Amino acid sequence: MNIQLTISLLVSDRMETLGKCLASLSPLLRELDSELIVVFTGKKEEALTLVQQYTSHIIPFVWCNDFSKARNAGLKEAKGEWFLYLDDDEWFEDTGEIIHFFQSGEYRNYQSAFYVQRNYEDFAGKGYSDAEVGRMCRLTADTEFVHPVHECLSTFDRPCKKLSAYVHHFGYLRKKENQGEGIKAARNLPLLLKMYEEDPDSGQTCMQITQEYRSIGEYGNAAEYCRKGLALSRREPRVYTYELWMQVQLPSMIYHTEGARQALEEAERQLKHPRTLEAGTLHLCIILTELCRELGEYRKGLRYVFLYQEKLLYLQNHPEKAMLQNAADVTFDSALSKEVSLYVEGLFFAAELEDLKKIRMLLSWIPWEEQERVLPWYPRLEEWKKTYGGMRDAILKEFIRLDTKNVYVCIQKMLFAECGSVDGKMAEKMTELWEICANHCPPGFQWELIEIAVRNQFALRPLLEHMTPETWTDYVLTVVSSKRTDLLENFYRNMEPLLEGFPFYARQMEQSVLEKLLTGGVVDSSRLSDLMRQYCTSLTADAKALYREEALENPAAFALPSRCQFAQNLEQAFLYIEQERFADSLPFLKKAVHIYPQMSPAVGQMIPYLEEQIRSPRQEITDEFRLLSTQVKQVLYDLVEKRQWEEAYGVADRLLSLLPDDLDVLRLKQVILRERRSTQNGLGGKMNGAVT
Repeated sequence: MNIQLTISLLVSDRMETLGKCLASLSPLLRELDSELIVVFTGKKEEALTLVQQYTSHIIPFVWCNDFSKARNAGLKEAKGEWFLYLDDDEWFEDTGEIIHFFQSGEYRNYQSAFYVQRNYEDFAGKGYSDAEVGRMCRLTADTEFVHPVHECLSTFDRPCKKLSAYVHHFGYLRKKENQGEGIKAARNLPLLLKMYEEDPDSGQTCMQITQEYRSIGEYGNAAEYCRKGLALSRREPRVYTYELWMQVQLPSMIYHTEGARQALEEAERQLKHPRTLEAGTLHLCIILTELCRELGEYRKGLRYVFLYQEKLLYLQNHPEKAMLQNAADVTFDSALSKEVSLYVEGLFFAAELEDLKKIRMLLSWIPWEEQERVLPWYPRLEEWKKTYGGMRDAILKEFIRLDTKNVYVCIQKMLFAECGSVDGKMAEKMTELWEICANHCPPGFQWELIEIAVRNQFALRPLLEHMTPETWTDYVLTVVSSKRTDLLENFYRNMEPLLEGFPFYARQMEQSVLEKLLTGGVVDSSRLSDLMRQYCTSLTADAKALYREEALENPAAFALPSRCQFAQNLEQAFLYIEQERFADSLPFLKKAVHIYPQMSPAVGQMIPYLEEQIRSPRQEITDEFRLLSTQVKQVLYDLVEKRQWEEAYGVADRLLSLLPDDLDVLRLKQVILRERRSTQNGLGGKMNGAVT
């Protein structure tokens, strides 16, 4: 029986990953007629012991700063029809596709294959970039590794299979953490420069030198060798991967040494060169778009976005070319990953030029049905709409033309429908769009959908069923703080029936709205008592639903929220007021203010009424009443310090009815009036002197 596959593994002493690496190879060894050859360059006995559990074919190798020699040591003893190699700091996520490639016999149709190396940018594994690596090939007498650094197989024939199987690789990240790019370059550069001295006609060596200089930020030297490498590679009859890589990377090095304008000119030269392949064109268009944005060259930038789309379609229709045109991180897939961002950038260019036709085309190119690809770009689209607010209606109209159920697009269609009169047919369409959006709302758009629902009286149930309490709390705090007090009550009145079936959400909104009304100093005295009672009733309903009777009877011991304790004391105060025991109500009012100071302005509005009652012959002013007045006066100082002029005005006006001879309050009221008027007139002048 022939050996289908030889797996060659270069092992040093990376114990933190070696076990994962070997374990990931087990399915290949189990399911295929395959062999594992280990080239062992390490020194640790524990590493050798672990390797011996998986294979007896171990080749000791004394490290000599030459990767190709180490690889060839394993290659020379390989007996498989095919050869696959990797390092001990890499491990496969899943080898099922590779197993199928051989078991199905598909491998007979190919001479080589790529798999993916996923290079991580952080140890949490959240950021990464994928690179297609040509590490599988059919073994021939000519197969060998070349180059002591950045080694590769010298014969890598076509046709070539592109596999999606990938290895995890944290190696570059560990090198940065443990050594730094400078140490790595210090090791590699002398070897590479010596190679170039021995073979000054090697464009590939120039590319490798370029990579090392770039890694340590020496962009001038990197650009020099990149230009040399391009000149040498263009003597070759065909375009190799290293030429493709240098075509794309040269402009970025020019950017660091000479600036954006020179980088743009260099990118345009590379774009026009007859040897630039379609994948290179894609990447150069991405670079040119970024440079045009920086330089304000909107018309030119739009042209490169459209050229990108043209070449992208070409390679999608010619997948065999897309597969072959790859060089490290310069691949069709990496260019495709920039598709949405490029079209969104094009929308900015087109809006700057007021070109609605181009906007229409760009919107139609965005892959709206691919949610994972478009979701990260919704904030940028919102920024685009906001930046060009003067074109809002025209922009929203272009979304109407899109045939998709993408939620973001549906939201834009609803916003457009609100711009004009809505007939019966459009109203039915609006309801359908609302159902789509409410059931599949993307993160960050719940608030806008709630606003749409309130304006159009859509039931909030489908949206609230998918919303967390934390998200609702954030919404309530935002809407209450952002809406003007005179508009807030009407907004809540329209929302209230839409919250049916969600009592906690309804009461949370009710309580926050009432707090703003009561502390804003704008409630008529005739409504004050009713609103305060409504506020307390809402808080008490929450408390009874959430806490046991034992906790309600002893709220301090059970650490009930301060708002619940405030409501309990205020209800007791109202009970005494109803019994005309006004003096007895004061200790509870004082305690309520102490527990929840935020409501001091509201309690302060009750003072004139109580003062009038207490001064009547039936009762006399008590120390508790004076203390409460002092507390409310302190609240006034705090409001002035925070420059909350509207709230301060209401509290000061009521305090003067209680303390008509208090000079501090008289002085503060004048300051408040001046600052309030300045704010209303848009002047916002600063106070003259500190308030103490």
